[in-house]
Amino acid sequence: MTRVLVTVTPRMYRQAIALTIQRQRPGLDVKTAPPEASERALADFQPHLLVHNDSDGLGSETVADIRCRVEVQYSDGMDAHISVDGEVTVARDMCMEDLLRVVDRAIALAERETG
Repeated sequence: MTRVLVTVTPRMYRQAIALTIQRQRPGLDVKTAPPEASERALADFQPHLLVHNDSDGLGSETVADIRCRVEVQYSDGMDAHISVDGEVTVARDMCMEDLLRVVDRAIALAERETG
């Protein structure tokens, strides 16, 4: 089962993102955590996809093993850096459709890992 961890702030954004993913892609294991608990949540949950923001303090070494990441750039509007299996792209003013495309790619990678 594909695991998704959402740690963005504010809490309302985190909850809305998680709820949308759960509703649009039923069957995924979607969890939320506040940024201050994200390192612990990463270690415990080991997500296939992490959705977080650029000011959460997670260093590149902390997220290096997560093959799919969406880093929301609050300092640049709602742009996001998307990393999927080592390929990094930038989404300008990211929308939920864009996010769901990343979720689909994370699902495909997770399925390949499990055979």
